[in-house]
Amino acid sequence: MSTAKDHYDQQLASIYSWMAGTPEDTIRRNHDLFRQFEVNLSRGLAIDLGAGSGFQSIPLAELGFSVIAVDFCETLLSELRDRAGNLPIRTIHDNILNFPKYVEEQAQVIVCMGDTLTHLESLDSVQSLLLSVKGELATNGKFILTFRDYVSIEPQGTQRFIPVQSDEFTILTCFLEYREDVVEVYDLIHRKEGNRWILSTSSYPKLRIDRNWICDLLQKSGFEVVQNTVTNGMICMVAEKL
Repeated sequence: MSTAKDHYDQQLASIYSWMAGTPEDTIRRNHDLFRQFEVNLSRGLAIDLGAGSGFQSIPLAELGFSVIAVDFCETLLSELRDRAGNLPIRTIHDNILNFPKYVEEQAQVIVCMGDTLTHLESLDSVQSLLLSVKGELATNGKFILTFRDYVSIEPQGTQRFIPVQSDEFTILTCFLEYREDVVEVYDLIHRKEGNRWILSTSSYPKLRIDRNWICDLLQKSGFEVVQNTVTNGMICMVAEKL
């Protein structure tokens, strides 16, 4: 069993953007999402926790923010820099729990999207991150959070096998093993080399995070939760600092 960082460095980083389909479409969808949440009505600093290859950082910068992009995978940050060009994005290679030491002014927007939150090691780490977000976010600033719902539905049998992405040279399939507090995610990558298919496998744990627990924690921490939805198994919350 690997850590999330090990798994990305050794297995997923090289195919991360490919997994999403067309990166430009994902960036465009997030651009529209941020406009829907009215983050474009403010300017200043935005912080992207778990920035990956730039799916959130780039649209935030295009909307006029100066962006701090934090991720534990240098390969993905390098891809972000190549994709961003001259946009005002500063990349930080570190654990997202350490992000406050790179911030010199309060942010207007902080995002933690994709499935980044479930990569943390424990619920205590989640709580610590949310407290740090509160400390670094300006009053009335927005915190946008998305993460996979691994709590309300627990698939059984063959439902645990999930085809993720494929083309003529690469096939990615996930297998999910549910435990009490985590889901062990097995990524099976078949790559075609000549006339042969070569299989590489790796796994890592993701936290099972209860949507209601997060909502209650945000409210107790001084946030107003203004959106709390689930779409295709992905939880999306928007909270404003009171």
